[in-house]
Amino acid sequence: MPDSVLRAATPADAQAVYGLICELKQAEFDHQAFQAGYLSNLQDRNMHYQLAELDGHIVGMVGLHMQFHLHHARWIGEIQELVVLPQARGLKVGSQLLAWAENEARNVGAELTELSTSVKRVDAHRFYVREGYTQSHFRFTKPL
Repeated sequence: MPDSVLRAATPADAQAVYGLICELKQAEFDHQAFQAGYLSNLQDRNMHYQLAELDGHIVGMVGLHMQFHLHHARWIGEIQELVVLPQARGLKVGSQLLAWAENEARNVGAELTELSTSVKRVDAHRFYVREGYTQSHFRFTKPL
């Protein structure tokens, strides 16, 4: 199977991206709120969405947020979303998307890329370790 084709997300991709995010979270979200947030994020010069296509169908995406961290005094690339549809898993789509995000961050001088993943996503943990990531932090959350 050939590599997937990567391309930047556009406003026209909102429905496909919504489906990918619902797959990632195994939940549905308020569609209007999602649409407004997605379109707003597309205008943010520090937010980058890259889509993966196989045979003309969108099968994955990565969301990369570039941030200048004061405690590093450098740019950091935070991978906020990485999702591949079940039928495309095992085809290196996730690796391609992750490599794209890392290169994008590297090109703007980022010190590192980082990401969070649910403690329940054991398969994702193995994937990230295979891709060279290490667990170096704990992330704490508090609902508001």
